[in-house]
Amino acid sequence: MRYRFGVAVAMLGLAAPAYADAWDFILINNSGKEITLIELSPAGANQWQKNKVDEGEKPKNFKVGGRNTVHFDKAASQCKWEIKATFADTTSTVFPAVNLCDASFVTIRFNGTTPASSGS
Repeated sequence: MRYRFGVAVAMLGLAAPAYADAWDFILINNSGKEITLIELSPAGANQWQKNKVDEGEKPKNFKVGGRNTVHFDKAASQCKWEIKATFADTTSTVFPAVNLCDASFVTIRFNGTTPASSGS
């Protein structure tokens, strides 16, 4: 009987859906432009989700050289994420994927006209 119960519990665990976890990181804006919106997508998926803002708060712009916390939902197995920034001049840029499982701080910048990102 104990064996059957254990198997049943294990089967339920396998059948459970994969839930997303709430994650965050500090974004350092070295792009040279003020950012009005940050969105994230699993690398190559083109499934953008906006930076989550706490209930009752207004979204804040990311000043040039500033540091802001970005909140998002991360699937358990997904580590590499692309970052899309929309700037005050209404242009937007997708920055290369960063491993957000290993990075607490992410810096976005341009190398000339090429978008670049790095995590630490």
